Formats: sequence, C-alpha cells, structure tokens
Amino acid sequence: MRFFRSFLPNLTISLNLVLMIVIYLDMRNPMMGFLIGTPFVVLVASCCICSIATAVVLYAAYRKAKRKFLDKLQEKE
Repeated sequence: MRFFRSFLPNLTISLNLVLMIVIYLDMRNPMMGFLIGTPFVVLVASCCICSIATAVVLYAAYRKAKRKFLDKLQEKE
C-alpha cells in the first residue's frame, strides 16, 4: 500500500505532463496528427485510470489516518 501511495501520484503527474506535451505539439503541428490514433487513446485512458486509482488509494489512506486519530481521541477520554 505504501508503494502505491508514493508511486501512483508521481505516475499520474508524469502521464499528465506527457499528455499536455502531446496536445501542445499537435497545436503547433496539426499535420503530424498526434491526437489521432491508438497511442493517444491509450495515453488518455491510462491517465484516467491512473488518476482514479490515485484518488482511491489516497482516500483510503486518509480514512485510515482519520480512523486512527479518532481511536486515539476515544482512548484519552
């Protein structure tokens, strides 16, 4: 879990940077057709999947930390 919590956000940022670069290159040179074809669809799909997985992993870590914090508060009472 710790590996995913540290690796997924970095992978998401990297994929989104690549996506922004491809979109910029297509704006500068539309004849190359960077946004047409299977590689672009795979890149967008992997960005979406990675973003959703990052959100799930980080939300699970947040809930775990919150639960641990609430348990400590209850022990003090």
